Amino acid sequence: MQNKTIKANKTWCLRGRLISFNKPKVMGILNITPDSFFAGSRVQTEVDYLKKAESMIKDGVWMIDVGGYSSRPGATDISIEEESNRVLPVIKSLAKHFPEVFISVDTFRSEVARQAVETGADVVNDISGGLLDSNMLNVVKRCKVPYIAMHMRGNPQNMATHSHYNHVTQEVVHELAKQVNEIVSAGIGDFAIDPGFGFAKTREQNFELLRALEYFQIFNQPIVAGVSRKSMIWKTLQLSAAEALPGTIALNTIALFKKASILRVHDVAEAVQAVTLWQETEL
Repeated sequence: MQNKTIKANKTWCLRGRLISFNKPKVMGILNITPDSFFAGSRVQTEVDYLKKAESMIKDGVWMIDVGGYSSRPGATDISIEEESNRVLPVIKSLAKHFPEVFISVDTFRSEVARQAVETGADVVNDISGGLLDSNMLNVVKRCKVPYIAMHMRGNPQNMATHSHYNHVTQEVVHELAKQVNEIVSAGIGDFAIDPGFGFAKTREQNFELLRALEYFQIFNQPIVAGVSRKSMIWKTLQLSAAEALPGTIALNTIALFKKASILRVHDVAEAVQAVTLWQETEL
């Protein structure tokens, strides 16, 4: 595969505004789940999530990603109703209290996505890129919101058994290309690509994808990098997820040099600082 630099589509339309990705953005993670792999990202009460959101906004977050379905390997499956009951009140409250911040919903279910957008979400962030719900792309098109398509094989319950690749970067690009074709065919113009670090990939495969992240510019769309506190960091360093912030900062910085447009993170202030310092090298 040739290492060709291709100018990416650097704009989205959000709430009628043209958003440029010439400067990378920071997406903050807000998990409304009891079993997220990183305990520091879990919030349960309105007081807790409003406080966390306020802190993220103060630290310079661009978008808050609200998820109610844990996608860690082997996570427990929950119903659509339970997922909706977790995320919809949070999205409604965030939209009311912090109208200046963009909100995304982290879901692979079209019904949850539809309700979330109607409640106040601006973006749909789908870990399956439309593969786990055949109606997802139609819903996103009707809702007229941007879409983040991540690469994953299988589902959160069995994805760890789907990590056999002969050439991981080429195969992930090839499989994402099929999803991109479906996205474009559905009439969705504003979308981003996420290679899916940790989803049906081994530790070694995650690092190979990071080394080759700039290849994903072939899609001419913003690239999302979600490495925050993941096992590729703490397993390599023989630490815990709670101790993985320095490693996260290091890999986020590498991702920026590899042309990431959006950093999806648990720790907003540190990611914003990384973007600011990275910008100084681009002048």
